[in-house]
Amino acid sequence: MFIWVRTSIDWSDEAALPSLVKPEFLAKLELWNETFSIPYSRFRHEVCEIARLNLSRVERALVRPWDEIPEGAVVLPVDDDDWFAPDIVRALESQFEPDRIGLRWTPSYLEVPVGLRHRLEGLRERHLGAPPRHLCATNGYAFVKRAGMENIGLSHLAASDLFERESARVGVLSDGHSVVNRTLASQTTLFHRRPSISRRVVLRKYRRYRRLYRDRTVAGMPWTAEYVERMAQLMDQLEPRP
Repeated sequence: MFIWVRTSIDWSDEAALPSLVKPEFLAKLELWNETFSIPYSRFRHEVCEIARLNLSRVERALVRPWDEIPEGAVVLPVDDDDWFAPDIVRALESQFEPDRIGLRWTPSYLEVPVGLRHRLEGLRERHLGAPPRHLCATNGYAFVKRAGMENIGLSHLAASDLFERESARVGVLSDGHSVVNRTLASQTTLFHRRPSISRRVVLRKYRRYRRLYRDRTVAGMPWTAEYVERMAQLMDQLEPRP
């Protein structure tokens, strides 16, 4: 099985960053750099390094770019800040029957709700058993690589559409196999669909994220403890500018 990190941005190259992110995000990147002691690019690079450490510990899986993954192999797509359980391959192998095109599961989310609507959706899912908005989460599915399937790995929305149409050929795993680490630097956290975000709002989110990572683990997932600890240390280094 192969892990495909779909994000291709080199966060360590600060000079090239303005040409690599979406133009509408540049103002938020500048606001971050004016607000915090650690530049946005360096913070994202450190988050990426934590995720890279996690992926290196996934047993019996190879991290490869799309073009180096052979057709017919099982692909686990992931963003460069999210995590997999070390034994996820074993869980997938036990459920990947020959006629299946993919498997899906519900990841855990390590995040501060983006807003009130996001908070209410999370409460409904956790306490009322409401289904998630999309069938596949960003790192909550795996699929068999075939010609023309790259978009399925790039977009969990495209994967959701395919898995819904082919539901008879899609297996469902129990929870606990991955974590979506939606950090303070996430474009979703910084309101990627809005033209701007204020320093006051960013600092409020910052304080909430510092509290979030102090828990040092994700409920029921002890393998996350080291990565949460590393995120806590990174947030402790991130200080607001006067």
